[in-house]
Amino acid sequence: MGTSEQQTAAEPLAGRVVVVTGASSGLGAQMSAALARAGARVVLAARREERLRALARELGGEAIACDIADAGERRRLIETAVERCGRLDGLVNNAGLSRPGPASRESMDDVRRMFELNLVAPFELCQLAARAMRDRDGGGRAILNVASIAAFAALEPMPQAGYAISKEGLVALTRELASQWGRHGIRVNALAPGFFASEMTDGLIDSEGDGPDWLRDLPLGRIGRPGELDGAAVFLLSEAASYVTGHVLAVDGGLLTRS
Repeated sequence: MGTSEQQTAAEPLAGRVVVVTGASSGLGAQMSAALARAGARVVLAARREERLRALARELGGEAIACDIADAGERRRLIETAVERCGRLDGLVNNAGLSRPGPASRESMDDVRRMFELNLVAPFELCQLAARAMRDRDGGGRAILNVASIAAFAALEPMPQAGYAISKEGLVALTRELASQWGRHGIRVNALAPGFFASEMTDGLIDSEGDGPDWLRDLPLGRIGRPGELDGAAVFLLSEAASYVTGHVLAVDGGLLTRS
């Protein structure tokens, strides 16, 4: 194997500029680190500036503190990323909001906030990123939306109708954009994570990584471990998935086999 082939295998995202939202902690921080190890120049976006800058220093990436619930901030994020890096090759729409609770008591204000952050913001960021990607030649342009297993299965012990609807909408958006933008060389795929320890699952999963008994009934018998989403993210953003678009990859320990 030649040197260039070895480098491609070791760093499948070498030279790529990838924006990751919700990157300051949890799954966003883990995926950002994985993309950086794969050779990407990561542009980290989140509200918590201090944590974001610390991670950017660690990964050799860029930090752009912003609130993507604000349309102006979304535009600033993509414009600044292109200004600093000179190009844009990938986008990971990871930022999200969940407010679990019985549907009969869900606040419509909370539902509207979830739709803005989980669906409207990713849609506009996809638009902005696609315009920036179409301004350059070459392949390797990809968008990855982080949906949820809740888009496909009712998680009875954790009712969350508003969240589930917003994530199902993100799945539909992924497939529609893949259909429309494939001719422009832009691939659009999604991940559907199952249960991982994160800020969003605080209260469901304890500090030891244990959850309620029903989680142990999954085929793999446990929640996801740190890093177990990383390979899927790198794959879908890399040329290893050059003929994959409009796909939703469940990383769920087999949860969907029980639905």
